[in-house]
Amino acid sequence: MKRIPLDWPNREHSSIVSVGNIDWHVQLTGKGPVVLLLHGTGSSTHSWSDLIPLLAGHAQVLVPDLPGHAFTLGANLEDLKLDEIARSLQLLIDQLGIEAPSIVVGHSAGAPLAIRFAVAAAKQPKLVIALNPSFIPPPPVYTSFFGPLLGPITRSSTLSSLLASLSPSLGMVDKLLDSTNTILPEARRVYYRKLFERSDHVRGSMNFMAAADIHKVLAEANLYRGKLICVLGNQDAWIPAKPLEKIIQDHFPTSEILKWEGGHIMHELEPAKVAQLILAGLAQ
Repeated sequence: MKRIPLDWPNREHSSIVSVGNIDWHVQLTGKGPVVLLLHGTGSSTHSWSDLIPLLAGHAQVLVPDLPGHAFTLGANLEDLKLDEIARSLQLLIDQLGIEAPSIVVGHSAGAPLAIRFAVAAAKQPKLVIALNPSFIPPPPVYTSFFGPLLGPITRSSTLSSLLASLSPSLGMVDKLLDSTNTILPEARRVYYRKLFERSDHVRGSMNFMAAADIHKVLAEANLYRGKLICVLGNQDAWIPAKPLEKIIQDHFPTSEILKWEGGHIMHELEPAKVAQLILAGLAQ
């Protein structure tokens, strides 16, 4: 637990759980049906920090740092493929001794992972909620930030360490956050800055993005038999709603599409709205 900063949101619910070679940082709280929250590329448990207390009285909330991210350590390149993370998540749930998730919520790149987890689960979740899902390639602004470091060079820590060291002085993280069309307050930005000062987080984020096989997610979309709700931000500059809506309609024809006002990280600004959607799913 020493590696979790004392001021990290919801740290009192944190623990380190070893599964194979991965030491997961997870936050687990509440009682009731299990709700699994999966953050996007470059993020961590902090992304859900204001949502967790809103759910804890109604559900058992499981929030991990994904492999390669934040305070989950030990993942190698193979461990960062969506199917491998889905398999490891199931092993994590088994080790925790909790029920299979009833609802899985994924933001951005966490949404394709949510679908792969649901497909592979022996007991599929009844509902997947995809918030601004990354069912299309990463946006130019994101690849311009990480692009030079993608590919074979990511096997070395040299450039990711350099990027981590330069990040604070160049204001790179704030520029990246602003490009999402979500104007996060300073109280939330500080956690992203702390994360991107860690070379292992930068490297893990890059490799996670490079390993995501979105084509497989879409090709096997029909293997998920539960309900899918996709929430699209009308001002999302990273994953524009119009082309994303067409992909969802083509590959997930029975899904429900909701459009909210907001940018790519809108869930951090409107946790009550997300909670309402989850609680409605639990009540059904």
